[in-house]
Amino acid sequence: MLRLLIADDEKIIRETISTLIDWKSMNIEVIGVCRDGLEAYDAILDKYPDIVLTDIQMPRLSGLELIRKITQNHDNIQFIILSGYNDFSYAKEAMSYGIRHYILKPCSEDEIITAVKEAVRDHYQKIRVRDLYHDPQSQYFYETITYDMLLHVLSSGQPLRQIADTYETHIDFYYTGYQLYYLFFIEESVLQECLARIRGMMDSGRIPYIYTFVYVTNTLLFFFRDDSGTDFEEIDSLLLKNIPMLTDDSPQSYKREYYPNLTDMLGTLQKKVRRYASIRLFSSTQQISVCNYDSMILEITAMADELFHTGDENSLSDRLEALRKLLRSASGIEFLRSVSGSLLLQTLHLSSFYTMNDITGFMMTLDKMDDPDEICDFVIGKLRMACMTHTNENKPYKSFIQEILAYTNEHLSSPELTLKWIAENHLYMNVDYVSRQFVLQTGIRFSAYLNELRIKKAKELLLSSGNEKIYSVAEQVGCGNNPQYFSHLFKKYTHMSPKEYIQKMKSEPDSSSEDPQK
Repeated sequence: MLRLLIADDEKIIRETISTLIDWKSMNIEVIGVCRDGLEAYDAILDKYPDIVLTDIQMPRLSGLELIRKITQNHDNIQFIILSGYNDFSYAKEAMSYGIRHYILKPCSEDEIITAVKEAVRDHYQKIRVRDLYHDPQSQYFYETITYDMLLHVLSSGQPLRQIADTYETHIDFYYTGYQLYYLFFIEESVLQECLARIRGMMDSGRIPYIYTFVYVTNTLLFFFRDDSGTDFEEIDSLLLKNIPMLTDDSPQSYKREYYPNLTDMLGTLQKKVRRYASIRLFSSTQQISVCNYDSMILEITAMADELFHTGDENSLSDRLEALRKLLRSASGIEFLRSVSGSLLLQTLHLSSFYTMNDITGFMMTLDKMDDPDEICDFVIGKLRMACMTHTNENKPYKSFIQEILAYTNEHLSSPELTLKWIAENHLYMNVDYVSRQFVLQTGIRFSAYLNELRIKKAKELLLSSGNEKIYSVAEQVGCGNNPQYFSHLFKKYTHMSPKEYIQKMKSEPDSSSEDPQK
């Protein structure tokens, strides 16, 4: 479901738009209704909408200023301008930022719906282009995570809710729809050719990327996110045209099913596939025949959890050795690699020692190992290091929250700084999960943390620079070449303009001891 944010300084307009249209039927959720540009900017930082419907003339930050600030970032946000000012200069400036949708007030419900539908198509077109040129490291990471997650689902008897707890930091299990494909009559002799043809269509960008394939007797299964901008009938046609194993005259040669979320889809997949004696998983770099690893996966997971509650080093060594023996008993190098990767991923929940980038690097290293003893030694060594340095007292936040705080401090001057960008491009994590955890662990929204940090830094710079350097201060605290926005932001948090703050502080005899947070 796509997220829509509405910003207009006229209450009746913003509330009418938010309630008049049946957004749910369009697979759209209204996540916020804002009364000015500054409020809309903070909402974008916290709620990362896909579409923003904004007025042009708003107090504190105009619609065009809002667009200018957000488009400095590379987020895939579609803007629709709603304005009562029939002035081409506004439209011309908007077009310079790539805005294609401009609606004049008064407007009809149909005009708004048409513009939103066009924005939805543009949104998904950008996603397809982005996925085609996806960062290789993040693509490798998500492929590995999906592969491990499916192995866990199909080979263990754990409830999906428990499995989701392990992987939801990176995969959305509850809010994203999926289309599940079944290709029938794919015999073993033509399986590799079939996979090669599908991967050829993926590489050419004609179909979305498929992270993992599941194969049971004469049937190949895979799935896509259900993006509203994806033409699945066209994908059906491409599969029929490019895979000779499928035939146009046989409607039973393939099937496609829609699921409102990943949990529902996996539940169906689990029930239908696990009854087969042989199940095989394929990714671009791995393949494995799934056996009933139920008891081993559960035992390994429980043993890993116990490691981080061990009181002394001798006990830790004993438990690590027991875990090593269990890992070494695993049959098949692919299963050993997969379960080892899941073990390392589990440390993110249990310890603050390793970062997401560390875990990604470990998984890439495991993928190159072929000796079982080498794999076991590598994993046990990493777990020992994490356990020996595990101290909740010294590190009150989870490792990825600490990374966010550190990254924000280091890149405070960047006007492109958003939680969504950090989550997707630096941490490779599900932004919904990161956003919830940030509020739970810090007690504040990311936008509030970021703004307070910027205001604190701005106060320090203003006192050391003077009035003539306000534009420079704005740039140094991430407001870009926009001193007007900086002034609005500063006044919102201090109830003074930057100049008034300087004058006030310099007029007080003991201003040097003033707490810059006040």
